[in-house]
Amino acid sequence: MLHVCAHNPTGCDPSNEDWHKILEVVKRKNHLAMFDSAYQGFASGDLETDAYSLRLFADHTDRIMLSQSFAKNFGLYGERVGCISVVCGDEQE
Repeated sequence: MLHVCAHNPTGCDPSNEDWHKILEVVKRKNHLAMFDSAYQGFASGDLETDAYSLRLFADHTDRIMLSQSFAKNFGLYGERVGCISVVCGDEQE
């Protein structure tokens, strides 16, 4: 489980260089990376910048999972609105 940005509770955001190192470990160990994105746009103020880690993994692996919360981004705090996305390596998977 990896936070896309604005890690809760630490607030620690790996640098782009750090994300490349994390990616290499995930690939070397054949892990399935699951991302949580609850604060996209809040860490840097830019949606694209805050999605860097997710896009990096999507470009360099063929299997990832993403859970997204829209409570904060859309002000839907009481609604618990979100989604989960799964990218598989192939149709059989």
